[in-house]
Amino acid sequence: MALPGISVIMPSFNQAAFLEQAIQSVLAQGYPHLQFGIVDGGSTDGSAAIIERYRHRLDFAIVEPDRGQSDALNKGLARARGQVLGWLNSDDTLLPGALLTVGGWFAAHPQSLWLIGRARRIDAAGRNLGPLRPAGLFSAAGALLRDVPFCIPQPATFWRRPLSDRAGLLDVNLHHAMDFDLWVRFFLDGAEPDLLDAELATYREHPGSKTCTQANAFIRALIQIEKRYLPRLNPQQQQTLRRRLGYQRRALATRQPRGELWAQVLYHPWWLLSQQIRQALAA
Repeated sequence: MALPGISVIMPSFNQAAFLEQAIQSVLAQGYPHLQFGIVDGGSTDGSAAIIERYRHRLDFAIVEPDRGQSDALNKGLARARGQVLGWLNSDDTLLPGALLTVGGWFAAHPQSLWLIGRARRIDAAGRNLGPLRPAGLFSAAGALLRDVPFCIPQPATFWRRPLSDRAGLLDVNLHHAMDFDLWVRFFLDGAEPDLLDAELATYREHPGSKTCTQANAFIRALIQIEKRYLPRLNPQQQQTLRRRLGYQRRALATRQPRGELWAQVLYHPWWLLSQQIRQALAA
């Protein structure tokens, strides 16, 4: 059973505290057909020196200013030669044997296009914070409406090249939730993910991560993505998503200082009919 080539792309920007551990977790995989490349957007924290130390073991390293994480990933994916693709952020890690598990799955299941495993949440010191499992209704409507909790652990997700060849790469205008946008396009392409009951990677939650520090930006990105794909849903689903979008916009407004919230209410006076807004103004 021939194992497929796997390309792992690592976008990097000012994560020197975790970068070397992330690099070592990929190099230690022992996978026979691995292409591993790093794309750094011009870090100023010593990351470039770490990358240089490992350059001889990398298939490529790009260290130059970019337009953000999506742009960095697209630069790397454009150089990818593997039949199977995935990316690992520079503050996450692959767990031992992950790529052999992934490669073995795709070799044994030639019709499989998209594989999602489990991840382990860790903190800055590497302490276990609990599991991160795939969850939800795995369809475009399930992702956009999220009537049940939806989760695709990004560092434990791999797909065959034809899927992103058809769906396209990352949207360089998205600096948050770009993976979610890609998954929705995979669903719209008709892909159904296979779920693997195996822990493949760690997902690090720490004070410097975008997930922990830029919650409002993630909400704005989700609103942008949901508006983009709303026309692809049926009329009933569109109505449900419009209600969700309204709730999310109001939720975002309630996170602003009271003066800015009142300005939003003056612009959207019907918001006063919402208990969500009235409670925020009364707090």
